[in-house]
Amino acid sequence: MTFWQENYTFIKDVYDMRHQKMAEWMENVEKAIARIMADKVYTSAEFKRERDNFHALCKDLERAEVKKWLAQILEILMAERAKDQRKKESELLDELIRKHEELIPTVTKTQVMVDLYWKCYAYGDELKPYIEFLDGIMLSSTRDIAPSCVENVDELIERQEKSLNQLETKRGIVRDLIDKGKKIMENPDKPRFLEGHVRRIEEGWDDTKNKAQDRLTLLQETKDAWVGYAENNETIAQCFEKAEEEIKKIKKRFNLQAALDDLKKRQDIFKADNDKINGLFDSIKNKNFKCMCITIPDDKKKIVEKEIKAVEEKLEVAGRFKDKVDKLQEFCTALSNFDASLKSIDAWKENATSELEDIKNSSDKMVPEDRVARTMDLQEDIAAKMAILVENANTEKELLPQGDKVPQDAQDFKDELNRITKYVSELQEKTKTECNKYSEDVKFWAEYRTGIKEFTPWLTTSEVAATEGLAKPTNLDEVKALNDKVGAFAKSCENYLKVLMSADGAAKKMTTHAEADAEVAALKGRYDKVKAVSDTWVAKVDTLLKEWTLLDNTVTELNTWVAKDKSADGENQFSLEKMESTLGELKNIFKQKEKLVDGL
Repeated sequence: MTFWQENYTFIKDVYDMRHQKMAEWMENVEKAIARIMADKVYTSAEFKRERDNFHALCKDLERAEVKKWLAQILEILMAERAKDQRKKESELLDELIRKHEELIPTVTKTQVMVDLYWKCYAYGDELKPYIEFLDGIMLSSTRDIAPSCVENVDELIERQEKSLNQLETKRGIVRDLIDKGKKIMENPDKPRFLEGHVRRIEEGWDDTKNKAQDRLTLLQETKDAWVGYAENNETIAQCFEKAEEEIKKIKKRFNLQAALDDLKKRQDIFKADNDKINGLFDSIKNKNFKCMCITIPDDKKKIVEKEIKAVEEKLEVAGRFKDKVDKLQEFCTALSNFDASLKSIDAWKENATSELEDIKNSSDKMVPEDRVARTMDLQEDIAAKMAILVENANTEKELLPQGDKVPQDAQDFKDELNRITKYVSELQEKTKTECNKYSEDVKFWAEYRTGIKEFTPWLTTSEVAATEGLAKPTNLDEVKALNDKVGAFAKSCENYLKVLMSADGAAKKMTTHAEADAEVAALKGRYDKVKAVSDTWVAKVDTLLKEWTLLDNTVTELNTWVAKDKSADGENQFSLEKMESTLGELKNIFKQKEKLVDGL
Protein backbone atom coordinates (compact mmCIF):
# COMPACT_ATOMS: atom_id res chain seq x y z
CA MET A 1 0.00 0.00 0.00
CA THR A 2 1.31 3.35 -1.03
CA PHE A 3 1.70 6.50 1.10
CA TRP A 4 -1.35 8.14 -0.36
CA GLN A 5 -3.51 5.16 0.22
CA GLU A 6 -2.25 4.64 3.71
CA ASN A 7 -3.03 8.33 4.53
CA TYR A 8 -6.12 8.58 2.37
CA THR A 9 -8.43 9.74 5.12
CA PHE A 10 -6.12 12.47 6.30
CA ILE A 11 -5.31 13.66 2.81
CA LYS A 12 -8.98 13.48 1.82
CA ASP A 13 -9.90 15.71 4.75
CA VAL A 14 -7.27 18.22 3.69
CA TYR A 15 -8.57 18.07 0.12
CA ASP A 16 -12.18 18.59 1.26
CA MET A 17 -11.13 21.45 3.50
CA ARG A 18 -9.35 23.29 0.68
CA HIS A 19 -12.26 22.49 -1.66
CA GLN A 20 -14.63 23.95 0.91
CA LYS A 21 -12.43 27.02 1.41
CA MET A 22 -12.47 27.60 -2.33
CA ALA A 23 -16.28 27.39 -2.39
CA GLU A 24 -16.61 29.67 0.64
CA TRP A 25 -14.24 32.20 -0.95
CA MET A 26 -16.36 32.31 -4.12
CA GLU A 27 -19.49 32.63 -2.01
CA ASN A 28 -17.94 35.56 -0.13
CA VAL A 29 -16.93 37.17 -3.41
CA GLU A 30 -20.48 36.83 -4.68
CA LYS A 31 -21.82 38.32 -1.47
CA ALA A 32 -19.36 41.22 -1.71
CA ILE A 33 -20.43 41.81 -5.29
CA ALA A 34 -24.09 41.70 -4.25
CA ARG A 35 -23.48 44.26 -1.51
CA ILE A 36 -21.57 46.56 -3.81
CA MET A 37 -24.19 46.30 -6.56
CA ALA A 38 -27.13 46.64 -4.15
CA ASP A 39 -29.63 49.51 -4.54
CA LYS A 40 -28.55 50.88 -1.17
CA VAL A 41 -26.78 54.24 -1.27
CA TYR A 42 -23.82 54.07 1.09
CA THR A 43 -21.95 56.76 2.79
CA SER A 44 -18.49 57.10 1.38
CA ALA A 45 -17.05 55.43 4.51
CA GLU A 46 -19.44 52.50 4.25
CA PHE A 47 -18.70 52.04 0.60
CA LYS A 48 -14.95 52.23 1.27
CA ARG A 49 -15.28 49.32 3.67
CA GLU A 50 -17.21 47.31 1.09
CA ARG A 51 -14.68 48.26 -1.58
CA ASP A 52 -11.67 47.28 0.55
CA ASN A 53 -13.31 43.96 1.48
CA PHE A 54 -14.01 43.23 -2.17
CA HIS A 55 -10.47 44.09 -3.20
CA ALA A 56 -9.07 41.88 -0.41
CA LEU A 57 -11.14 38.93 -1.58
CA CYS A 58 -10.09 39.44 -5.14
CA LYS A 59 -6.28 39.65 -4.60
CA ASP A 60 -5.71 36.12 -5.94
CA LEU A 61 -8.59 35.99 -8.35
CA GLU A 62 -7.18 33.22 -10.62
CA ARG A 63 -6.50 30.74 -7.76
CA ALA A 64 -4.37 28.75 -10.21
CA GLU A 65 -2.27 26.96 -7.58
CA VAL A 66 -5.33 26.03 -5.59
CA LYS A 67 -7.08 24.63 -8.62
CA LYS A 68 -3.89 22.78 -9.70
CA TRP A 69 -3.37 21.32 -6.24
CA LEU A 70 -6.96 20.18 -5.99
CA ALA A 71 -6.79 18.51 -9.40
CA GLN A 72 -3.48 16.70 -8.63
CA ILE A 73 -4.51 15.53 -5.16
CA LEU A 74 -7.91 14.37 -6.43
CA GLU A 75 -6.26 12.38 -9.21
CA ILE A 76 -3.90 10.69 -6.75
CA LEU A 77 -6.61 9.96 -4.22
CA MET A 78 -9.01 8.57 -6.79
CA ALA A 79 -6.45 6.39 -8.54
CA GLU A 80 -7.46 3.23 -6.64
CA ARG A 81 -11.02 4.24 -5.87
CA ALA A 82 -14.17 2.90 -7.32
CA LYS A 83 -15.22 4.29 -10.62
CA ASP A 84 -18.46 5.78 -9.21
CA GLN A 85 -16.63 7.57 -6.45
CA ARG A 86 -13.96 8.80 -8.84
CA LYS A 87 -16.66 10.13 -11.16
CA LYS A 88 -18.56 11.87 -8.36
CA GLU A 89 -15.51 13.60 -6.96
CA SER A 90 -14.39 14.64 -10.41
CA GLU A 91 -17.79 16.17 -11.15
CA LEU A 92 -17.70 18.11 -7.88
CA LEU A 93 -14.27 19.53 -8.70
CA ASP A 94 -15.31 20.32 -12.24
CA GLU A 95 -18.38 22.14 -10.96
CA LEU A 96 -16.24 24.14 -8.57
CA ILE A 97 -13.79 25.08 -11.32
CA ARG A 98 -16.59 25.94 -13.76
CA LYS A 99 -18.23 28.16 -11.15
CA HIS A 100 -14.89 29.87 -10.52
CA GLU A 101 -14.37 30.46 -14.20
CA GLU A 102 -17.87 31.96 -14.44
CA LEU A 103 -17.15 34.17 -11.44
CA ILE A 104 -14.00 35.72 -12.89
CA PRO A 105 -15.77 37.92 -15.56
CA THR A 106 -18.29 39.08 -12.98
CA VAL A 107 -15.53 40.00 -10.57
CA THR A 108 -13.62 41.77 -13.32
CA LYS A 109 -16.69 43.78 -14.25
CA THR A 110 -17.43 44.50 -10.60
CA GLN A 111 -13.88 45.77 -10.13
CA VAL A 112 -14.55 48.31 -12.86
CA MET A 113 -17.91 49.24 -11.29
CA VAL A 114 -16.30 49.59 -7.88
CA ASP A 115 -13.86 52.12 -9.26
CA LEU A 116 -16.73 54.00 -10.92
CA TYR A 117 -18.88 53.88 -7.81
CA TRP A 118 -16.01 55.02 -5.64
CA LYS A 119 -15.44 57.93 -7.99
CA CYS A 120 -19.15 58.83 -7.64
CA TYR A 121 -18.95 58.58 -3.84
CA ALA A 122 -15.82 60.67 -3.85
CA TYR A 123 -17.70 63.19 -6.03
CA GLY A 124 -20.46 63.22 -3.43
CA ASP A 125 -17.92 63.88 -0.68
CA GLU A 126 -16.54 66.70 -2.79
CA LEU A 127 -20.03 68.17 -3.21
CA LYS A 128 -20.93 67.95 0.46
CA PRO A 129 -19.35 71.19 1.70
CA TYR A 130 -20.82 73.16 -1.18
CA ILE A 131 -24.24 71.65 -0.70
CA GLU A 132 -23.99 72.54 2.98
CA PHE A 133 -22.95 76.03 1.91
CA LEU A 134 -25.96 76.32 -0.40
CA ASP A 135 -28.23 74.97 2.33
CA GLY A 136 -26.94 77.62 4.65
CA ILE A 137 -27.59 80.38 2.12
CA MET A 138 -31.01 78.89 1.38
CA LEU A 139 -31.84 78.80 5.08
CA SER A 140 -30.82 82.40 5.57
CA SER A 141 -32.79 83.40 2.46
CA THR A 142 -35.99 81.62 3.43
CA ARG A 143 -36.18 81.88 7.18
CA ASP A 144 -38.87 84.08 8.64
CA ILE A 145 -37.94 87.69 9.25
CA ALA A 146 -39.86 90.41 11.07
CA PRO A 147 -38.17 93.81 10.76
CA SER A 148 -40.01 96.45 12.74
CA CYS A 149 -38.30 99.47 11.25
CA VAL A 150 -36.37 100.53 8.18
CA GLU A 151 -33.05 100.22 10.07
CA ASN A 152 -33.74 96.49 10.61
CA VAL A 153 -34.41 96.14 6.93
CA ASP A 154 -31.10 97.83 6.08
CA GLU A 155 -29.26 95.31 8.24
CA LEU A 156 -31.00 92.39 6.56
CA ILE A 157 -30.25 93.84 3.13
CA GLU A 158 -26.56 94.09 4.02
CA ARG A 159 -26.50 90.45 5.13
CA GLN A 160 -28.32 89.27 2.05
CA GLU A 161 -25.99 91.15 -0.27
CA LYS A 162 -23.10 89.46 1.53
CA SER A 163 -24.69 86.05 0.92
CA LEU A 164 -25.11 86.83 -2.77
CA ASN A 165 -21.47 87.91 -2.94
CA GLN A 166 -20.46 84.58 -1.37
CA LEU A 167 -22.54 82.74 -3.93
CA GLU A 168 -20.89 84.67 -6.71
CA THR A 169 -17.45 83.89 -5.29
CA LYS A 170 -18.12 80.12 -5.39
CA ARG A 171 -20.00 80.21 -8.69
CA GLY A 172 -16.98 79.05 -10.74
CA ILE A 173 -16.16 76.13 -8.42
CA VAL A 174 -19.77 74.98 -8.34
CA ARG A 175 -20.04 75.20 -12.13
CA ASP A 176 -16.90 73.04 -12.42
CA LEU A 177 -18.38 70.48 -10.02
CA ILE A 178 -21.60 70.41 -12.04
CA ASP A 179 -19.61 69.87 -15.25
CA LYS A 180 -17.55 67.14 -13.54
CA GLY A 181 -20.70 65.36 -12.42
CA LYS A 182 -22.21 65.56 -15.88
CA LYS A 183 -18.98 64.10 -17.31
CA ILE A 184 -19.20 61.14 -14.94
CA MET A 185 -22.85 60.71 -15.86
CA GLU A 186 -21.80 60.01 -19.42
CA ASN A 187 -20.78 56.51 -18.27
CA PRO A 188 -23.75 54.20 -18.95
CA ASP A 189 -23.00 52.14 -15.83
CA LYS A 190 -23.24 55.11 -13.50
CA PRO A 191 -25.17 54.54 -10.27
CA ARG A 192 -28.59 56.08 -9.99
CA PHE A 193 -27.65 58.21 -6.99
CA LEU A 194 -25.15 60.16 -9.11
CA GLU A 195 -27.93 61.83 -11.03
CA GLY A 196 -29.44 62.96 -7.71
CA HIS A 197 -26.07 64.44 -6.67
CA VAL A 198 -25.72 66.37 -9.91
CA ARG A 199 -29.30 67.51 -9.87
CA ARG A 200 -29.07 68.56 -6.27
CA ILE A 201 -26.00 70.72 -6.80
CA GLU A 202 -27.23 72.13 -10.11
CA GLU A 203 -30.80 72.82 -9.07
CA GLY A 204 -29.68 73.72 -5.57
CA TRP A 205 -27.36 76.36 -6.96
CA ASP A 206 -30.03 77.89 -9.18
CA ASP A 207 -32.74 77.62 -6.53
CA THR A 208 -30.48 79.07 -3.84
CA LYS A 209 -29.39 81.90 -6.13
CA ASN A 210 -33.04 82.66 -7.01
CA LYS A 211 -34.20 82.46 -3.41
CA ALA A 212 -31.34 84.66 -2.27
CA GLN A 213 -32.09 87.17 -5.01
CA ASP A 214 -35.82 87.01 -4.21
CA ARG A 215 -35.09 87.65 -0.56
CA LEU A 216 -32.90 90.63 -1.46
CA THR A 217 -35.61 91.93 -3.78
CA LEU A 218 -38.20 91.47 -1.03
CA LEU A 219 -36.00 93.31 1.44
CA GLN A 220 -35.39 96.16 -1.01
CA GLU A 221 -39.12 96.36 -1.76
CA THR A 222 -39.81 96.27 1.95
CA LYS A 223 -37.39 99.12 2.48
CA ASP A 224 -39.04 101.05 -0.37
CA ALA A 225 -42.42 100.30 1.24
CA TRP A 226 -41.25 101.64 4.62
CA VAL A 227 -39.79 104.75 3.02
CA GLY A 228 -42.77 105.16 0.68
CA TYR A 229 -45.20 104.68 3.57
CA ALA A 230 -43.58 107.53 5.50
CA GLU A 231 -43.27 109.83 2.49
CA ASN A 232 -46.80 109.10 1.21
CA ASN A 233 -48.30 109.77 4.63
CA GLU A 234 -46.55 113.11 4.75
CA THR A 235 -47.60 113.99 1.19
CA ILE A 236 -51.23 112.94 1.64
CA ALA A 237 -51.46 115.09 4.77
CA GLN A 238 -50.35 118.07 2.65
CA CYS A 239 -52.96 117.13 0.03
CA PHE A 240 -55.69 117.13 2.68
CA GLU A 241 -54.67 120.64 3.74
CA LYS A 242 -54.61 121.83 0.13
CA ALA A 243 -58.08 120.33 -0.51
CA GLU A 244 -59.44 122.18 2.52
CA GLU A 245 -58.07 125.45 1.13
CA GLU A 246 -59.53 124.76 -2.32
CA ILE A 247 -62.96 124.06 -0.81
CA LYS A 248 -62.94 127.52 0.76
CA LYS A 249 -62.22 129.08 -2.66
CA ILE A 250 -65.38 127.62 -4.26
CA LYS A 251 -67.94 130.45 -4.66
CA LYS A 252 -70.85 131.26 -6.96
CA ARG A 253 -70.23 133.70 -9.79
CA PHE A 254 -73.15 135.32 -11.59
CA ASN A 255 -71.38 136.29 -14.79
CA LEU A 256 -72.10 133.22 -16.89
CA GLN A 257 -68.80 133.01 -18.75
CA ALA A 258 -66.81 133.72 -15.59
CA ALA A 259 -68.86 131.08 -13.76
CA LEU A 260 -68.21 128.47 -16.46
CA ASP A 261 -64.49 129.30 -16.57
CA ASP A 262 -64.27 129.07 -12.79
CA LEU A 263 -66.18 125.77 -12.80
CA LYS A 264 -63.72 124.28 -15.30
CA LYS A 265 -60.84 125.46 -13.12
CA ARG A 266 -62.39 123.97 -9.95
CA GLN A 267 -63.16 120.69 -11.72
CA ASP A 268 -59.58 120.40 -12.95
CA ILE A 269 -58.19 121.16 -9.50
CA PHE A 270 -60.57 118.65 -7.88
CA LYS A 271 -59.67 115.93 -10.39
CA ALA A 272 -55.95 116.48 -9.90
CA ASP A 273 -56.24 116.57 -6.09
CA ASN A 274 -58.67 113.67 -5.92
CA ASP A 275 -56.55 111.51 -8.23
CA LYS A 276 -53.46 112.33 -6.19
CA ILE A 277 -55.16 111.61 -2.84
CA ASN A 278 -56.65 108.34 -4.06
CA GLY A 279 -53.36 107.36 -5.68
CA LEU A 280 -51.43 108.08 -2.49
CA PHE A 281 -53.92 106.21 -0.31
CA ASP A 282 -53.90 103.28 -2.70
CA SER A 283 -50.11 103.22 -2.51
CA ILE A 284 -50.19 103.43 1.30
CA LYS A 285 -52.79 100.71 1.78
CA ASN A 286 -52.43 98.37 -1.19
CA LYS A 287 -48.73 98.74 -1.98
CA ASN A 288 -46.70 100.02 0.97
CA PHE A 289 -48.68 98.31 3.74
CA LYS A 290 -49.31 95.16 1.71
CA CYS A 291 -45.58 94.78 1.12
CA MET A 292 -44.77 95.59 4.74
CA CYS A 293 -47.25 92.94 5.91
CA ILE A 294 -45.08 90.21 4.38
CA THR A 295 -42.44 90.71 7.07
CA ILE A 296 -43.83 93.13 9.64
CA PRO A 297 -44.46 91.68 13.16
CA ASP A 298 -48.07 91.48 14.35
CA ASP A 299 -47.74 94.16 17.03
CA LYS A 300 -46.25 96.63 14.56
CA LYS A 301 -48.85 95.63 11.97
CA LYS A 302 -51.68 96.64 14.34
CA ILE A 303 -50.08 100.04 14.89
CA VAL A 304 -49.73 100.67 11.16
CA GLU A 305 -53.33 99.55 10.58
CA LYS A 306 -54.52 102.19 13.05
CA GLU A 307 -52.44 104.82 11.28
CA ILE A 308 -53.95 103.86 7.91
CA LYS A 309 -57.45 103.90 9.43
CA ALA A 310 -56.83 107.47 10.61
CA VAL A 311 -55.72 108.47 7.09
CA GLU A 312 -58.77 106.76 5.61
CA GLU A 313 -61.08 108.79 7.83
CA LYS A 314 -59.55 111.97 6.44
CA LEU A 315 -60.51 110.94 2.91
CA GLU A 316 -63.88 112.55 3.61
CA VAL A 317 -62.30 115.87 2.60
CA ALA A 318 -62.24 114.57 -0.98
CA GLY A 319 -65.93 113.75 -0.66
CA ARG A 320 -66.72 117.25 0.60
CA PHE A 321 -64.60 118.72 -2.17
CA LYS A 322 -66.57 116.68 -4.73
CA ASP A 323 -69.91 117.74 -3.25
CA LYS A 324 -68.88 121.38 -3.47
CA VAL A 325 -67.76 121.04 -7.08
CA ASP A 326 -70.91 119.08 -8.00
CA LYS A 327 -73.12 121.78 -6.45
CA LEU A 328 -71.16 124.43 -8.31
CA GLN A 329 -71.71 122.48 -11.50
CA GLU A 330 -75.45 122.26 -10.77
CA PHE A 331 -75.50 126.03 -10.19
CA CYS A 332 -73.65 126.72 -13.47
CA THR A 333 -75.97 124.37 -15.35
CA ALA A 334 -79.02 126.10 -13.88
CA LEU A 335 -77.52 129.53 -14.64
CA SER A 336 -76.76 128.45 -18.24
CA ASN A 337 -80.30 127.12 -18.67
CA PHE A 338 -81.70 130.32 -17.15
CA ASP A 339 -79.61 132.45 -19.51
CA ALA A 340 -80.49 130.29 -22.53
CA SER A 341 -84.19 130.51 -21.66
CA LEU A 342 -84.09 134.31 -21.45
CA LYS A 343 -82.17 134.58 -24.71
CA SER A 344 -84.57 132.20 -26.42
CA ILE A 345 -87.64 134.18 -25.33
CA ASP A 346 -85.88 137.45 -26.19
CA ALA A 347 -85.29 136.21 -29.73
CA TRP A 348 -88.81 134.79 -29.95
CA LYS A 349 -90.54 137.99 -28.86
CA GLU A 350 -89.27 139.81 -31.93
CA ASN A 351 -90.80 137.16 -34.16
CA ALA A 352 -94.02 137.20 -32.13
CA THR A 353 -94.24 140.98 -32.51
CA SER A 354 -93.70 140.66 -36.25
CA GLU A 355 -96.41 138.03 -36.40
CA LEU A 356 -98.91 140.31 -34.65
CA GLU A 357 -98.02 143.20 -36.99
CA ASP A 358 -98.38 140.94 -40.00
CA ILE A 359 -101.82 139.82 -38.82
CA LYS A 360 -102.89 143.45 -38.42
CA ASN A 361 -101.39 144.60 -41.71
CA SER A 362 -102.66 141.65 -43.70
CA SER A 363 -106.06 141.43 -42.07
CA ASP A 364 -107.82 142.79 -45.15
CA LYS A 365 -106.40 139.87 -47.14
CA MET A 366 -107.64 137.21 -44.70
CA VAL A 367 -111.01 136.00 -43.68
CA PRO A 368 -111.82 136.65 -40.02
CA GLU A 369 -111.54 132.96 -39.19
CA ASP A 370 -107.92 132.97 -40.35
CA ARG A 371 -107.20 136.17 -38.45
CA VAL A 372 -108.71 134.72 -35.30
CA ALA A 373 -106.86 131.41 -35.76
CA ARG A 374 -103.51 133.16 -36.17
CA THR A 375 -104.06 135.45 -33.19
CA MET A 376 -105.19 132.52 -31.04
CA ASP A 377 -102.10 130.53 -32.05
CA LEU A 378 -100.01 133.54 -31.17
CA GLN A 379 -101.81 133.82 -27.83
CA GLU A 380 -101.04 130.17 -27.08
CA ASP A 381 -97.35 130.75 -27.87
CA ILE A 382 -97.32 133.83 -25.66
CA ALA A 383 -99.06 131.94 -22.83
CA ALA A 384 -96.45 129.16 -23.08
CA LYS A 385 -93.65 131.71 -22.92
CA MET A 386 -95.31 133.46 -19.99
CA ALA A 387 -95.42 130.12 -18.17
CA ILE A 388 -91.69 129.75 -18.82
CA LEU A 389 -91.12 133.28 -17.55
CA VAL A 390 -93.03 132.40 -14.37
CA GLU A 391 -90.72 129.40 -13.94
CA ASN A 392 -87.76 131.64 -14.64
CA ALA A 393 -88.98 134.04 -11.96
CA ASN A 394 -89.06 131.16 -9.46
CA THR A 395 -85.64 130.02 -10.65
CA GLU A 396 -84.29 133.53 -10.24
CA LYS A 397 -85.38 133.59 -6.61
CA GLU A 398 -83.60 130.32 -5.93
CA LEU A 399 -80.59 130.96 -8.13
CA LEU A 400 -79.76 134.61 -7.58
CA PRO A 401 -79.21 136.52 -4.33
CA GLN A 402 -82.10 138.60 -3.02
CA GLY A 403 -82.20 141.79 -1.00
CA ASP A 404 -80.73 145.24 -1.41
CA LYS A 405 -77.05 144.49 -2.00
CA VAL A 406 -77.09 142.30 -5.08
CA PRO A 407 -73.94 141.83 -7.19
CA GLN A 408 -74.16 143.65 -10.51
CA ASP A 409 -73.82 140.43 -12.54
CA ALA A 410 -76.83 138.98 -10.71
CA GLN A 411 -78.73 142.28 -11.06
CA ASP A 412 -78.16 142.19 -14.82
CA PHE A 413 -80.00 138.86 -14.96
CA LYS A 414 -82.83 140.26 -12.84
CA ASP A 415 -83.15 143.36 -15.07
CA GLU A 416 -83.17 141.24 -18.22
CA LEU A 417 -85.87 138.96 -16.78
CA ASN A 418 -88.01 141.99 -15.84
CA ARG A 419 -87.52 143.60 -19.25
CA ILE A 420 -88.49 140.50 -21.17
CA THR A 421 -91.41 139.73 -18.84
CA LYS A 422 -92.78 143.29 -19.24
CA TYR A 423 -92.45 143.14 -23.03
CA VAL A 424 -94.13 139.74 -23.33
CA SER A 425 -96.91 140.79 -20.93
CA GLU A 426 -97.65 143.88 -23.04
CA LEU A 427 -97.52 141.79 -26.18
CA GLN A 428 -99.98 139.38 -24.60
CA GLU A 429 -102.44 142.24 -23.89
CA LYS A 430 -102.12 143.59 -27.44
CA THR A 431 -102.69 140.18 -28.92
CA LYS A 432 -105.69 139.59 -26.66
CA THR A 433 -107.21 142.91 -27.76
CA GLU A 434 -106.70 142.08 -31.42
CA CYS A 435 -108.12 138.60 -30.96
CA ASN A 436 -111.23 140.01 -29.26
CA LYS A 437 -111.77 142.39 -32.18
CA TYR A 438 -111.32 139.62 -34.68
CA SER A 439 -113.69 137.44 -32.70
CA GLU A 440 -116.46 140.06 -33.23
CA ASP A 441 -115.52 140.12 -36.90
CA VAL A 442 -116.26 136.43 -37.11
CA LYS A 443 -119.87 137.07 -36.04
CA PHE A 444 -120.31 139.93 -38.54
CA TRP A 445 -118.54 137.89 -41.20
CA ALA A 446 -120.96 135.05 -40.62
CA GLU A 447 -123.94 137.46 -41.03
CA TYR A 448 -122.38 138.91 -44.16
CA ARG A 449 -121.68 135.51 -45.72
CA THR A 450 -125.19 134.29 -44.88
CA GLY A 451 -126.68 137.27 -46.68
CA ILE A 452 -124.39 136.90 -49.67
CA LYS A 453 -125.15 133.20 -49.91
CA GLU A 454 -128.86 134.00 -49.89
CA PHE A 455 -128.62 136.93 -52.32
CA THR A 456 -126.26 135.51 -54.95
CA PRO A 457 -128.44 132.58 -56.19
CA TRP A 458 -131.44 134.90 -56.54
CA LEU A 459 -129.36 137.42 -58.43
CA THR A 460 -128.02 134.74 -60.80
CA THR A 461 -131.55 133.44 -61.50
CA SER A 462 -132.90 136.98 -61.90
CA GLU A 463 -130.13 137.86 -64.35
CA VAL A 464 -131.14 134.88 -66.48
CA ALA A 465 -134.81 135.90 -66.34
CA ALA A 466 -133.95 139.50 -67.23
CA THR A 467 -131.99 138.28 -70.21
CA GLU A 468 -134.84 136.05 -71.46
CA GLY A 469 -137.40 138.90 -71.39
CA LEU A 470 -141.28 138.70 -71.14
CA ALA A 471 -143.80 136.63 -73.09
CA LYS A 472 -146.24 138.58 -75.30
CA PRO A 473 -149.85 138.37 -74.02
CA THR A 474 -152.79 137.75 -76.34
CA ASN A 475 -155.64 138.81 -74.08
CA LEU A 476 -156.38 140.87 -71.05
CA ASP A 477 -156.15 137.94 -68.65
CA GLU A 478 -152.62 137.20 -69.83
CA VAL A 479 -151.77 140.86 -69.41
CA LYS A 480 -153.06 140.75 -65.87
CA ALA A 481 -151.06 137.59 -65.20
CA LEU A 482 -147.97 139.22 -66.69
CA ASN A 483 -148.58 142.29 -64.56
CA ASP A 484 -148.71 140.10 -61.45
CA LYS A 485 -145.48 138.38 -62.49
CA VAL A 486 -143.47 141.56 -63.05
CA GLY A 487 -144.94 142.99 -59.88
CA ALA A 488 -143.75 139.94 -57.93
CA PHE A 489 -140.34 140.21 -59.58
CA ALA A 490 -140.12 143.88 -58.63
CA LYS A 491 -141.11 142.99 -55.07
CA SER A 492 -138.40 140.31 -54.91
CA CYS A 493 -135.90 142.90 -56.09
CA GLU A 494 -136.86 145.14 -53.19
CA ASN A 495 -136.69 142.26 -50.70
CA TYR A 496 -133.33 140.94 -51.89
CA LEU A 497 -131.92 144.44 -51.94
CA LYS A 498 -132.64 144.51 -48.22
CA VAL A 499 -130.75 141.20 -47.86
CA LEU A 500 -127.75 142.65 -49.69
CA MET A 501 -127.85 145.89 -47.70
CA SER A 502 -128.10 143.93 -44.46
CA ALA A 503 -125.04 141.87 -45.40
CA ASP A 504 -123.26 145.09 -46.35
CA GLY A 505 -124.16 146.59 -42.99
CA ALA A 506 -122.73 143.53 -41.17
CA ALA A 507 -119.53 143.71 -43.21
CA LYS A 508 -119.06 147.38 -42.41
CA LYS A 509 -119.08 146.50 -38.70
CA MET A 510 -115.93 144.40 -39.17
CA THR A 511 -112.45 145.75 -38.42
CA THR A 512 -111.54 145.56 -42.09
CA HIS A 513 -114.14 145.13 -44.85
CA ALA A 514 -112.47 146.22 -48.08
CA GLU A 515 -112.89 142.80 -49.61
CA ALA A 516 -116.55 142.66 -48.56
CA ASP A 517 -117.14 146.21 -49.84
CA ALA A 518 -115.76 145.21 -53.22
CA GLU A 519 -117.94 142.11 -53.35
CA VAL A 520 -121.05 144.05 -52.31
CA ALA A 521 -120.31 146.75 -54.88
CA ALA A 522 -120.00 144.13 -57.61
CA LEU A 523 -123.25 142.44 -56.58
CA LYS A 524 -124.97 145.81 -56.28
CA GLY A 525 -123.91 146.68 -59.82
CA ARG A 526 -125.36 143.45 -61.12
CA TYR A 527 -128.46 144.03 -59.02
CA ASP A 528 -128.95 147.55 -60.44
CA LYS A 529 -129.03 146.10 -63.94
CA VAL A 530 -131.68 143.57 -62.96
CA LYS A 531 -133.59 146.29 -61.07
CA ALA A 532 -133.51 148.52 -64.11
CA VAL A 533 -134.99 145.73 -66.23
CA SER A 534 -137.58 145.10 -63.55
CA ASP A 535 -138.56 148.77 -63.43
CA THR A 536 -138.85 148.83 -67.24
CA TRP A 537 -140.99 145.74 -67.16
CA VAL A 538 -143.27 147.17 -64.50
CA ALA A 539 -143.72 150.43 -66.43
CA LYS A 540 -144.42 148.75 -69.76
CA VAL A 541 -146.75 146.11 -68.39
CA ASP A 542 -148.60 148.72 -66.32
CA THR A 543 -149.14 150.91 -69.42
CA LEU A 544 -150.12 147.87 -71.44
CA LEU A 545 -152.58 146.80 -68.79
CA LYS A 546 -154.12 150.26 -68.71
CA GLU A 547 -154.40 150.46 -72.49
CA TRP A 548 -155.71 146.93 -72.75
CA THR A 549 -158.19 147.56 -70.01
CA LEU A 550 -159.26 150.82 -71.73
CA LEU A 551 -159.62 148.97 -74.97
CA ASP A 552 -161.64 146.26 -73.32
CA ASN A 553 -163.79 148.81 -71.48
CA THR A 554 -164.30 150.81 -74.65
CA VAL A 555 -165.45 147.73 -76.53
CA THR A 556 -167.76 146.82 -73.68
CA GLU A 557 -169.09 150.37 -73.50
CA LEU A 558 -169.62 150.43 -77.25
CA ASN A 559 -171.51 147.18 -77.15
CA THR A 560 -173.62 148.38 -74.25
CA TRP A 561 -174.35 151.65 -75.96
CA VAL A 562 -175.31 149.94 -79.16
CA ALA A 563 -177.65 147.65 -77.31
CA LYS A 564 -179.37 150.52 -75.42
CA ASP A 565 -180.00 152.62 -78.53
CA LYS A 566 -182.24 149.99 -80.18
CA SER A 567 -186.02 150.85 -80.26
CA ALA A 568 -188.65 148.70 -79.10
CA ASP A 569 -189.40 147.55 -82.55
CA GLY A 570 -185.73 146.71 -83.07
CA GLU A 571 -184.57 149.67 -84.94
CA ASN A 572 -181.37 151.36 -84.04
CA GLN A 573 -181.67 154.79 -82.51
CA PHE A 574 -177.90 155.72 -82.11
CA SER A 575 -176.15 158.63 -83.66
CA LEU A 576 -173.83 157.87 -86.54
CA GLU A 577 -171.47 160.62 -85.55
CA LYS A 578 -171.08 159.19 -82.07
CA MET A 579 -170.42 155.74 -83.45
CA GLU A 580 -167.78 156.97 -85.81
CA SER A 581 -166.13 158.86 -82.98
CA THR A 582 -166.11 155.79 -80.69
CA LEU A 583 -164.80 153.52 -83.37
CA GLY A 584 -162.00 155.93 -84.13
CA GLU A 585 -161.06 156.05 -80.46
CA LEU A 586 -161.21 152.27 -80.31
CA LYS A 587 -158.93 152.02 -83.30
CA ASN A 588 -156.38 154.31 -81.69
CA ILE A 589 -156.48 152.36 -78.44
CA PHE A 590 -155.95 149.11 -80.29
CA LYS A 591 -152.95 150.50 -82.16
CA GLN A 592 -151.49 151.74 -78.91
CA LYS A 593 -152.02 148.30 -77.33
CA GLU A 594 -150.35 146.55 -80.26
CA LYS A 595 -147.44 148.94 -80.02
CA LEU A 596 -147.06 148.22 -76.32
CA VAL A 597 -147.18 144.48 -76.87
CA ASP A 598 -144.50 144.76 -79.51
CA GLY A 599 -142.40 146.76 -77.07
CA LEU A 600 -142.33 144.05 -74.38
